Amino acid sequence: MLFLRQLGWELFRLFARRRTYIGFGVFLAVEILFYWLWTRERSQEGMERFIERIAGGFDEYFSALTLGFLIVTFTMLLLGVVFVSLISGDILAKETEDGNLRLLLARPVSRLRLLMVKFLSCQIYTTVLFLFVGVTAFLVGVLERGWGGGMLVWTPDLPRVSLFEWNEGLWRYFFSIFAFSLIYLPVIGMAFMLGCFKIKPAAATILTVAICVADRVLSSIPLPAFDPYREYFITSRMSAWLLLLHQEIPWARFAEASVWLVGFGLTGFLVGWIAFERRDVKS
Repeated sequence: MLFLRQLGWELFRLFARRRTYIGFGVFLAVEILFYWLWTRERSQEGMERFIERIAGGFDEYFSALTLGFLIVTFTMLLLGVVFVSLISGDILAKETEDGNLRLLLARPVSRLRLLMVKFLSCQIYTTVLFLFVGVTAFLVGVLERGWGGGMLVWTPDLPRVSLFEWNEGLWRYFFSIFAFSLIYLPVIGMAFMLGCFKIKPAAATILTVAICVADRVLSSIPLPAFDPYREYFITSRMSAWLLLLHQEIPWARFAEASVWLVGFGLTGFLVGWIAFERRDVKS
């Protein structure tokens, strides 16, 4: 009960900060930009040629779900890393920078419990942010294409196109958004781990973003020499959310990738906890 009360206060403090809403504002601005682009005649002609070529039935499959999926896919990975890293790297390091850490530890609360509350707050923030992006991207699609139609799923990471009817596409879309927030644990774990060291909040954020961008670039290099090691790249594993949008979901592959990602994120938490336990916060 005390843990939940402490978690509630931590979430209140987190969402009371203005910087917490930067990610929401940026994603909303990007979605408005997408909406403006798709209302242009040239854009719609290009999408019509694309959908007719890979699936046929432009009026059926150029729907709100298709637009929402495209917005989420091509904005969430890069922008999500930035804002999740910002919050996760900031949540503890900022306490040290502001001089609040000694005050927090003056209470009869263990360091482990303090870290667990803050780590869980980062995961809740990530889930709220991505559900916000998913819902608003879907609403942008509804404004442009209306309610109903099919769902077309295509990215370079998928082996083939997936096509769904409206009802199935709707639950697949929101289920995959929720899963997307959970597989972000490696990013949360890295940024949180760095924040547990004696480091500036900006440095923890920048290092995490740099690692994720470098990982994405290296995993995308189309050379045979990288093939045996591609499965060990973090961002390659994070594409596991797309498995939920296969025509037939490969549950075994999804479970394997999810366990790997959760293990990586929790390892980051454990390393951060060990480092934080050894820190002298008095000086």
